[in-house]
Amino acid sequence: MTRAPRADGAESRCLAYDDKEMTDRIQLQQSCPEDRVPLGDDATRGERSEAPGLRGVVPLRLGKRPLQRMRRLRKALQNIAILLLVITSLFNVVEPYLQRLRPFSQVRIHVYAVLFDSYGLDIAMHRVLAFTLGFLGVLLAFKLHRRVRSAWIIQMMIQSALLVLNIMRPRGFLLSLVLVQVFILLVLGVTFKDFSRSSDRLSTVRAFLLAAGASAAVLLNAVLSLFLQRTNYAGVQTFSDALVRSLRFIFFMDASYSGYTTRIGLVYANSLIVISWICIVGSVLLILKPLVYDQISGMQDRKRVHALVRDYGQNPLAYLALEHDKRYFFGESVPGVAAYTVTGGVLVCCGDMICDREDATVFLAEIVEFARKNGWGLIFLDITDQLIPVYQGFGFAVAKFGEDACFDLAAYSLRGNRVAKVRAAINRANKAGIRVEEYRPAQRRDADVEHQMQEVSRQWFKVKGAELSFMIGGLGLDNPMERRYFCARGPEGKMLGFVVFLPYDGGSSYLADVTRRLPGAPPGVMEKIIVEAFMTLRDEGVRWGNLGLCPLANVRGEDQETLATRLFQFIYENLSGIFDFKALHHAKKKFAPTVWLPRYVAFSPKPFSPRFAYAIIGVMSPKGIRGVLSRRVKAG
Repeated sequence: MTRAPRADGAESRCLAYDDKEMTDRIQLQQSCPEDRVPLGDDATRGERSEAPGLRGVVPLRLGKRPLQRMRRLRKALQNIAILLLVITSLFNVVEPYLQRLRPFSQVRIHVYAVLFDSYGLDIAMHRVLAFTLGFLGVLLAFKLHRRVRSAWIIQMMIQSALLVLNIMRPRGFLLSLVLVQVFILLVLGVTFKDFSRSSDRLSTVRAFLLAAGASAAVLLNAVLSLFLQRTNYAGVQTFSDALVRSLRFIFFMDASYSGYTTRIGLVYANSLIVISWICIVGSVLLILKPLVYDQISGMQDRKRVHALVRDYGQNPLAYLALEHDKRYFFGESVPGVAAYTVTGGVLVCCGDMICDREDATVFLAEIVEFARKNGWGLIFLDITDQLIPVYQGFGFAVAKFGEDACFDLAAYSLRGNRVAKVRAAINRANKAGIRVEEYRPAQRRDADVEHQMQEVSRQWFKVKGAELSFMIGGLGLDNPMERRYFCARGPEGKMLGFVVFLPYDGGSSYLADVTRRLPGAPPGVMEKIIVEAFMTLRDEGVRWGNLGLCPLANVRGEDQETLATRLFQFIYENLSGIFDFKALHHAKKKFAPTVWLPRYVAFSPKPFSPRFAYAIIGVMSPKGIRGVLSRRVKAG
């Protein structure tokens, strides 16, 4: 495939990227937390990738044992500090409920009450405030565990303020509480570089604007209300009196500080308290929002993806990037796109990243950094072997995920014993008067044909259940682009089944993506559609036909067994009643493919963990593992 010329100077920028990339990776590897997506550790300093056509610098090898020990110690101390924050926050959350139990009825356990009661503010009475602060504390602790920078900033401010209040406590400071706060501040302060995951800048700006604007509006409203309605509030004579009262009853969530004398004054003060704290909590949630690139994909984005798929889509699944269930990550330094979704804290890419092979290293570095900032694991699902050296250079583990049934159309025929079953099925279809025709919606749409296709799909789903989502497309009749539609009809003209083919590798190959037929259709319908479609594509100069992936087929035998390989093999051999992978493999094997091309899954960080398994099942099955199991239980 020839490389598309660039008129924007991107070529020179890419060539200059190598040296900058090396510097950036060194800084990133030294500053990022251990649980980020790794950049790899198997290459030597300054070593270039040996894979042909792959430009870029392979990551550095650092001293493993001392570095790992320091990371473990640093992470352990951080987790202890975060655990202490969780414990103190949970005390504030559960305190109102524990107070109702006899053993705890006389015990104050929340930290805020201990700190503030010496200042004449009986916070123990304001359980709503304690609950709210405890909830925010747990939320901040969770974000700290994800190493979010904004959570670190907020928590450092809170702990510093509490430490000062404790030390200046009129009745003497609590030594145990001081030690806890000092420990938390020291650990978080010394390891501040580890908390590097950024929040979305737009969300952060909105959060501060919301917090400032809402707080100012609520406070101004409260001050004016108390001043203008002085008859409902005792002790409010001047504007400054109203300001002091408003600050106290809003912050401490106690309407009694407003000095209300009527029921109207009480209701109004409580409503201001609720509104103000909704704004505060909402602001914190926005500040802690991760950097998720989840914009609504418009027509221009899809046109951009379509052009990249045509130029660089070597993976059979590349065309699925145009489906509406995909999010897009576009390259900043080089042209490229990754079609992905996020499930269970894992970013799952559909097939390979779509870019020029020479830009693969640079583009993958951007994807890795994007996943790292969000605290996501990273999986490339159903990839070819062309970019495996690039994935491995960034520390990804690669395991075989199955095989594609591929056909050299120029040499393919129905002669021989290997295709006897297919030949017999087609003969039966011919005797039944079944014919195959191509529907071309891009040239002229036919409402009757499309209605019949929808009816076939409805009947198919009724019997088979939902298909493997994410890795299988839809009909795409509203915007067919280069899709090819082949339909089978009976003697009376009724549609019996159809297959939708997707192009890849520059249009030199086609994948049988959507295959559906009516329940009870005569034998040989699908075989006749596929073979006649292959022959039509062959006559047009298409080199390869592809019946798609056989998941987990023949995953053993290439490399040494890993945990992922053993798990895949176990599922294939023992859970066929749930996933039907064996039946799918046998159905495609009868067509006698020219070659079975291996497909892989690349994941990081190592090793293969339950969350990766959950993510794979989650994207392949519309309702996840629960939906798969429930469907099989209902079936039998």
